[in-house]
Amino acid sequence: MLIGLAAAATAAAQVPPDIEAGLRKIGQIVDPPCTAKLYRPLMPANDINSNVTPLYPGITIARDVSFGPNPKDVVDIFTADKGGANRTVLMYVPGGAGNKTEQQNREANAFYDNIGRWGTKNGMVVVTMQRHPGQNWDDPAKDVSAMIQWVEANIGKYKGNPDRMFIWAQSAGNGPLGTYIGRPEVWGPKGVGVKGAIFMSGQWNIAPLEVPAAGGRGRGAGGNPLAGMGAACGEAGDNAKPGYIAGPSSAKPASAAGGGRGRGAFQPPDPAVQVERSTLPEFKKTKVKLLFATAELDPGINGSMAPFFQTLHDELCKEGPEHCPTMLFEKGESHISEVFAIDTADHTVSGPILAWMKKVK
Repeated sequence: MLIGLAAAATAAAQVPPDIEAGLRKIGQIVDPPCTAKLYRPLMPANDINSNVTPLYPGITIARDVSFGPNPKDVVDIFTADKGGANRTVLMYVPGGAGNKTEQQNREANAFYDNIGRWGTKNGMVVVTMQRHPGQNWDDPAKDVSAMIQWVEANIGKYKGNPDRMFIWAQSAGNGPLGTYIGRPEVWGPKGVGVKGAIFMSGQWNIAPLEVPAAGGRGRGAGGNPLAGMGAACGEAGDNAKPGYIAGPSSAKPASAAGGGRGRGAFQPPDPAVQVERSTLPEFKKTKVKLLFATAELDPGINGSMAPFFQTLHDELCKEGPEHCPTMLFEKGESHISEVFAIDTADHTVSGPILAWMKKVK
């Protein structure tokens, strides 16, 4: 019986076969429109453009709540109507151009509300962040800091517990979050403010560590990871233009796969300055619990964890088991599906992450 239960649990965490086949057809590229077409049928009929109230029964959403002076300093806050106070808080830092709502096409309108819905179903208050680039190398991290400080001061009004908060970044969101965790001078007066941090498919400055080059396979192993976007689902027009991601900003992402290292984010300066700005010393001593996640179909991945995550993991584990990050290899997922799968029947990503969060004290 125990073997049967274990097998059932494993099957529930797999990418549905028809969707996995679609993802493999898309290939190892960054393709929001085609990926959205695969996952949108698993979502509720209503999305952010629907004129119904409530949008998602049982969930109250506070939209575009300001946390700072920039017009893009806004968050959406998701709270389940039922339940008491002092709930775990999950903050989400998006990739791409930083939009907290993706709207490349009709299918994409469901994202990233799916993260808010999933969190509320699991007893959390969820804050999805609109982020924006700054002029200085640490401005994106300061933006994350401003958001966290606002949440600390205000989340109690939304039934959240400011003493139990997690933060989750994907793709280009890893740069701002990695810099935030690793540079104490940008924290607020209460310190880092989070119990755990989830880093998914991205990277940031960990000089002087040298990361081996990814020996990737398939499309996306090199060059523009957005090349070919829309080709596998018959898109035409702007949705098929490599590098174009429509939405509130109508902006090209800095790098959908590079964790904030492309155009629009800070460029690596000379090695001495890079070491001076490194996050590595703080990561070696942080008490924040870490989870690193890699999608099997991420650009440049060849059957194992991203070289960046493996390198940093191995270095941090030298500091002792309490500093050793949890590693998640997302079998069958892609750079976009790892986010779009949240709050669907595909628990490949959400299942292990939820289990990990429950273990963090």
